[in-house]
Amino acid sequence: ACYNGHTEVVKMLINNKADINKCKDSGSSPLYIACYNGHTEIVQMLINNKADINKCRYTGESPLCVACYNGHTEVVKMLINNKADIDKCIDTGASPLYIACYNGHTEVVKMLINNKADINKCKDTGSSPLYIACYNGHTEIVQMLINNKADINKCRDTGESPLYIACYNGHTEVVKMLINNKADINKCKDTGESPLYIACYNGHTEIVQMLINKKADINKCRDTG
Repeated sequence: ACYNGHTEVVKMLINNKADINKCKDSGSSPLYIACYNGHTEIVQMLINNKADINKCRYTGESPLCVACYNGHTEVVKMLINNKADIDKCIDTGASPLYIACYNGHTEVVKMLINNKADINKCKDTGSSPLYIACYNGHTEIVQMLINNKADINKCRDTGESPLYIACYNGHTEVVKMLINNKADINKCKDTGESPLYIACYNGHTEIVQMLINKKADINKCRDTG
């Protein structure tokens, strides 16, 4: 009933003492599935009846995580207002903020930041919310994260910085933003590839020119030379 958004049926079942936290074998609770599908009125009803707001699937996804993934802004607001764990991560280490940044849900990102989400909380691979927003070219989110003191040079475990990945994918506006906010222009991957190297490799002409204009080391080589 929660999955399909049948509000009156849900109300009837709750009033007749249905187990509000009874989950599927995957660990999905009624609240989780209502959040997944953005059924706002049902989410509020479940919360009002003491549904476990942080009950996760077996993969560690909380109701807040799945609402952030799907960009259900009102549901996210409801969960936060009812003390959902704002930094509760899935098993890969992705936080609600990371997930919202990945999917480009600007309003959700703003809400999480305003409610003190950990702006530098990384996945197990070391990818930060800023890194993944740069990877996907979500310009407005990148600016928001920078404005809120995200670590601009925080790298993945392989050494890729937000600037490197923006150069790799040819996101010109993101590169400009990072450079203007003092990103380390010569910060290399563990293999020695610099932002300039990877922009040249992928033929991103405008980015190459921008890096050269900002005094990138034009002769910096990979470890292989």
